[in-house]
Amino acid sequence: MQDIVSEGDVRELVDAFYGKIQNDPLLNPIFTDVAKVEWAHHLPKMYAFWNGLILGIPGYDGRPFRAHVPLPVTAEHFSRWVSLFRETVDERFSGAGALRAKNAAASIAHTFAMRMGLIEPGAGVLL
Repeated sequence: MQDIVSEGDVRELVDAFYGKIQNDPLLNPIFTDVAKVEWAHHLPKMYAFWNGLILGIPGYDGRPFRAHVPLPVTAEHFSRWVSLFRETVDERFSGAGALRAKNAAASIAHTFAMRMGLIEPGAGVLL
């Protein structure tokens, strides 16, 4: 398996991951019914976001946490999101970039869940 080394690789990962989200019984309702995500608008933002985190390519300009605060989510949602992300990476990639991607996803989910009061900072729980 190849590593995540190009913007095309990031796009493949993002498309596959969000394809899983759209078919997931726990996460899809949050994206579709609550957040009403317009995928044609959302995916280019995600390409830029993950290009920055995985490849160090600048281009994302946003504050993702704010958009997540009003969502009716639980720690289970974040855990499922991380699980699907790791699964998607592992199905397609291996190497340092793949590991960076998985670590970034886990860190983001954990931080968001903690800041939203869904997990206790000192409880030793990692997503």
